Amino acid sequence: MSSKRIYHRWSKDEVKLLYKTVVNSNKNWKQVRLMFPQFSLLQLQNKFTMIEKQYFTLAKTSRNSSDSDIPRMNQSSDETIRVLMELMEQRHE
Repeated sequence: MSSKRIYHRWSKDEVKLLYKTVVNSNKNWKQVRLMFPQFSLLQLQNKFTMIEKQYFTLAKTSRNSSDSDIPRMNQSSDETIRVLMELMEQRHE
C-alpha cells in the first residue's frame, strides 16, 4: 500500500456533502465511505471533526451570535448546514 500524502483541498460543496452525509446517517461511517471512496475512514472522521471544531468555534466567536445560534447535532441537519454555510460565507468575505 503506497502512502501517498496528497493534501486534498475540500470545496465548500464537499464539506457540505460530508457534513450532511455524516449527520443524516447518524455517523454511519460505512455509508459515508461509500460517498467518499477516495478517502480513508480516518481521513473522513478527521475532516468531520475539523469541520465541527472550525465552524462551531467560528459560531461562538462571530460577533453578535449567542449560544442559541450555534447549531447542535440534534437539530435538523438542514438547519445546521444552513448555519454552517452562512458562517463559511462570512469567513470568506
